[in-house]
Amino acid sequence: MFRNLFLVLVSEPAERVVHADDLSSTTIVPVTSAEEGAAVAAASEWDLVELYGGLGLDAAAAVVAALVDAAPGVPVGFPGDVGPSPSPVVLFEDPAADQEKHRWRFGSTTVIAVPSTDEVPALAARLAEEGATRIELCGGMGPVPAAAVRAVVDVPVTTVLFGFESLPSAAAYRARFEASLTTHD
Repeated sequence: MFRNLFLVLVSEPAERVVHADDLSSTTIVPVTSAEEGAAVAAASEWDLVELYGGLGLDAAAAVVAALVDAAPGVPVGFPGDVGPSPSPVVLFEDPAADQEKHRWRFGSTTVIAVPSTDEVPALAARLAEEGATRIELCGGMGPVPAAAVRAVVDVPVTTVLFGFESLPSAAAYRARFEASLTTHD
């Protein structure tokens, strides 16, 4: 079982959500500061940690310092810690996802699981038309879908990428993940 942590910066405290399937458990934790995010990351063992909601470089540095043997990913697409956007949307991929069922709100932040990166540009365009003020993509998607989203929306787009210090843990995570897919089928 893969243990993923998504830290989402929010202005008001909110309850965490656990999204689990046969392969992974993703814990989505709303935090009100970089320090709180680092404390949450340090409190348990995670295979992967991703930052959203305006948690940027300062938060990533704090989380990296707090982690041992996990792959922290930082959002790329805006400088430093910019704080919460009025209505950000975080999108992450889960092949078994139902966009309506696997959708959570933390204050003004919406987190949605999507079954395929192919659906992300059209969904992001619809969300921007409905008022999303920033689209944030999970590290499993990478820069290609982020560029496709940026081409169809007029709001900031970020994607989570992994730094050099994260490469060993990220590579081990990916190898385990791909191996589990072949044994899971």
